[in-house]
Order: sequence, then C-alpha cells, then structure tokens
Amino acid sequence: MVAVPTACPFCSCGCGFYLLAKEGQLVGVAPSETHPVSEGRLCARGWSAHEAALWGDRLRQPLLQRNGKQESVSWDEALDHVVGRLKELMNAGKPVGVLGSSRATNEENYLAGRLARAGLQTNNVDFSYHPICRPLLAGLEEVGGKHAPSIRLNDIASSQVILLTEGNLAETHPRAASSVLKALEKGAHLITVGYRKTQMARLASLHLQTTPENEGEVINGLLAAILDLRLQDRTSVPIGYDALRRDLETVKRTEEVRQAAEWIARAERAAFLIAPSCGPGDQSRKDAAAFAKLAAITGHLDKPASGLLPLLARSNVRGACDMGVVPDRLPGYDPLDDARSRQRVQDLWGKTLPSAPGLSAESLLQSVSGLIVVADDPPSVVPMGQRAMAAMERIEFLVVLDAFITPTARIAHALLPIASFAETEGTLTNMEGRVQRLRVVTDPPGEARTGWQVLAELCGKFNAAASYSSASGVLREIGQAAPGYAGVEQRLSEDGWGGALLEDFDRAKFVVHPTGATGMAALTSVEYPHLLAREGAFDWGHDPLVSFSPTLRRDYQSERKLFPNGFVEIGKGDADALKLSGGRQARLTSVHGEAMVPVLVRADLKPGLLVVPYAFRDRVSNVLGTDGVTAVRVERP
Repeated sequence: MVAVPTACPFCSCGCGFYLLAKEGQLVGVAPSETHPVSEGRLCARGWSAHEAALWGDRLRQPLLQRNGKQESVSWDEALDHVVGRLKELMNAGKPVGVLGSSRATNEENYLAGRLARAGLQTNNVDFSYHPICRPLLAGLEEVGGKHAPSIRLNDIASSQVILLTEGNLAETHPRAASSVLKALEKGAHLITVGYRKTQMARLASLHLQTTPENEGEVINGLLAAILDLRLQDRTSVPIGYDALRRDLETVKRTEEVRQAAEWIARAERAAFLIAPSCGPGDQSRKDAAAFAKLAAITGHLDKPASGLLPLLARSNVRGACDMGVVPDRLPGYDPLDDARSRQRVQDLWGKTLPSAPGLSAESLLQSVSGLIVVADDPPSVVPMGQRAMAAMERIEFLVVLDAFITPTARIAHALLPIASFAETEGTLTNMEGRVQRLRVVTDPPGEARTGWQVLAELCGKFNAAASYSSASGVLREIGQAAPGYAGVEQRLSEDGWGGALLEDFDRAKFVVHPTGATGMAALTSVEYPHLLAREGAFDWGHDPLVSFSPTLRRDYQSERKLFPNGFVEIGKGDADALKLSGGRQARLTSVHGEAMVPVLVRADLKPGLLVVPYAFRDRVSNVLGTDGVTAVRVERP
C-alpha cells in the first residue's frame, strides 16, 4: 500500500492527510499528526476525500456535441474544434470569457487567467464563488489595504476573546471550530453574531442575535462601545478615529454590546472571524469594513497571535483570487489599472493586456457567446442558482474542463476531461495563506489529462505561448506574476508537510474611514412585514466531491427526500400567529413575485425573519429576485 501526503480539497482550512492507494487504486485516507493545520484530526469530509475520485461519474475522453449528442473524439480534434469555434466568435465581435474555480489548483487558475487575458484578449474572467466573497474581501481591503488574513488558524486556540460572525462554523470550517473549542477550554470568551443559535452560538459567552437589517448596527454598536472605553493609546489609534467617533455617537449600545466591547478591548489576544453575509447591495461590504475597523481600533491587527480571518468556503478561494481569475484584478490580486503590476504581467506574458474590466461571473454567464468553464458547476455555486443553467443553455459555445460529469458538463458543446485532485500535481492556498502541494496518487481515468497541461496547450493555440515541463514550472512563473508567491516553489518540500506561508499582511498600516449611515434602510413595510434572507454561502450537497461520495452525500440526500420541494425556516411565534405548522405550505410574496414553499418551524429565530438555506434558494428565487434578503408577506394558502 502506498501513502501519499496531500492537501484536503474541501473547505479552505487547508488540512493535510495521506491518500492511500493499493495497486493504483485509491482505498482510503489516513491523518497525519505532524501536519501543522489538521494535527492528526480530520472531519467527515476529509475522511471521505478519496471516494469521489474513486467512485464518481468521471469524464474519460474528450467529447464534442454533434446532432444533439456528445460524441467521443481525439484530443487533437477536440482542441482544434474548441480553438476554431472560439476564434469564429471573436472574429465576429462576440464576447467570450473564462470561468476559473475555487476547486481548481493555483496552476490551473493562473493559466485560465492567462488564456483569457493574453489568448482571448478579454478580462471576462471570474470564478463562481467570487460574487459571494467579493464584498467581504472589499470591506477588509477598505481598512487594511489587503484582503489577506492577519491571524493563523493555530493562533485562534490561544485567543482570550473570539468574535465570530458565521452560518455554522462547526459544519463549514471544522478545523477553525476546533481551535475555537481549544480557546474555550482555556477560558476564552466567545461572542457570536448571527440570525440563529448554531452549535458555536450555544457555546458562546454572548450571542448577539441579528437580522439582515441590523447586523451592521450590532458591529457598529461594538465599535461605538469600544471607543467609549477610551482604553487605547491615542497615538496608536488608526487615522480617522475622531471622525469615526462622531459618526457613531447615536449608535445604540446595549448592555450585552458593552460587555462584549469590554472583553474585546481588554484582551491581549483576540481573533475576529468573519464569513460572507447575504446583505443587500453594498451592505455586505460595509459590514465587513466595520468588522475590520473593530479589529483595527482595538489594536488587534497589530499584535502577534491576534487579528482577523475571513472564513472562505471552498479549498482554493484565496488561491483563485491571488491568481487573478477576477474581472478587475491581475495575479497577486492587484488592481487591473495598477500600472506597475500591469507592466510586470505584460512583460512576463509578452502580450498587451486588455484594459477594460470584464464581466463578473453572473453577468458573464448571461452575456457571453463563448465560455470556457474550468472545474466548476456554476449553477450549484452562484447566488442566481438554476437561472445560471438557463443562461448557459443559451450560450453558443460552452467548453467544460472537469474531472466529473456535472450538470454543466452535460450541456457542454465540448468536454475536455482533466484529472481530479488525487491525480494531479499542483498547489492550493488556504484561507490563512498557506500554500500546499497536491501530489499524484493514481493515474487519471481513460484519456483524461492534467488540467494545467490542457490549459497550457490552449494558451499556445491562442498565441499566448505557455510551455512548462511540470506544475512546478507554472508555480515558478506565478512567483514572477504575483510577487507574494515569489520563492514559494523553492520553499515547498517535495515529501514533507506544512507548505509555505505567504507573509503578505502589512501590519500597522490601517486607515479607518467614517462609517457613514449605520445599518441599512428598513426593508419591511405594512404590506411586506417580514424579511426573507438567504442563509449561507455555499451548498456542499451539489459539490461533485460530495455528491459523488457514497458516505458524504447521504445527509444531503436524506434532507432532499424529507423536503423535495425545499423549505424556509420561520420562528415559532410567527408560525403560531399565522397558524402554520412544520411542513405546511406558505405563500411568500414580495415585490419580485411569489412562491409556495413548506416551512420548518424554529424556536431560535427572531420574530419577523424567515431564512432559506442556500441549497434551497431556487425555491424562492421568484421572491428574492437578485437579492440576498427582501421584504415579504407570509400567508396561509
């Protein structure tokens, strides 16, 4: 039996384990007590990581759609057809684009961006999870100048205070939850902010329950209460302190908020953990900025073992951003209009880059005539859900590179089979900035090739020559395109654990701008007295690494059997007032439209709030429209 060390392909905590293989077949997973992140522990997803690659519905040969059917062809024919059709569209002046993925490696995402910008000459490049995490990253940048974290996962365990905004940390990021539990065992105060009492909230010293309308007000209340304490040395307070204090004079400070503020301000070590929220419009960015200001004005962004960590969902969200597969950013997540960064990439690629920002993922799906999708199934990820599938069905020429037969792959005009995470070399960057190797354990099935090789060949065919002998060669070039990755390839051990940490967070360089109007304008009215919010930021149930795993898919299949038409959660008081019992259909009506959907009654939701799980967002798409939260009227049919 062979045991090969590799990185977990699921959430962005970046655990490591051994993939076990016998006679070329994956047979299991074993933890490693020496891995600096997982430390010998694995969650259910990690323990089952081998299953999808082993038993999943795999792509084995290139396919082209002919006469309504996908037919097997040679690699040469498939690649020539892809290049020819895309060139036809470009010559006709029709827009084309590329979608990378937070499931793809850094090397695959980097080459996807190079293919788009240098080959297809377009900035129409993004990845499906980016619309969800972009407001969060923008808010952090507003205060700290960067989207990078300022604390590591292991630091959380030594925190005296932890402020957590989340959906359900124990499910979304089990390794981070483990660090929180270690801190609690040492007497730390946990403060949770959210709509309902999750597993972590039930362990909290304080749970600050919110609604979509007042989440920002709670964070600003903490800001105001901390400023009231006057515990900070004024010479170390970031620029903008006085304006911020004036801006927050009328913000409500409850006794709970004052208590939480005192714990945060007096702590020597504090961790600030924040997940993307569903707030409307620009509210998510503002909430994230307020959260970062809170860490900044208490001095915790300047202290060792203290700081802020964005809770990103999939394994390589951070890497996808760093590789520049976003419409207005270059490798290194540098702005597209940054002259120095732009010149650096142009010199490296030997091509003049397009200057106009491209389309975001959701706009791209609805607007381009030709699209390359790399290792993703957009309808299962983007907030617009199955409307993305309808949009993709209208695309003239859809190319999919994937290891699995996903719903997106089934409608593709050209399918190019690539290796799964267990069959390729490459790197992933976790949410704390740790770059780790994926290692080859088994061969890809049939004629499947490694994704970086396919993308490199496509770059060459579009006169954006990219010749590499290995994924390590791509990583060396990434170090030239994205300075934060310079030297990473040399620091990665071929046979050991740990990876290379990116040291890219500049401490003590924070600017705290005034908050402007606190909170958000009230959405509810006499006609629409309730709020409906979309909860969460990712649906693991439709991820191929879960849906093709016999072990992992069981819980999600059970939920869908119990609720084949989905559900929305409603507080017990509201359910009683409306005479709605669990499983009963309710009519939800908003300015966008209406939907009939079963309700699930919960005792821990605030009055006036209904929540739809991310997995069932399509059930209420007519009601939510393009928003993550909207005012609704709830009625018995």
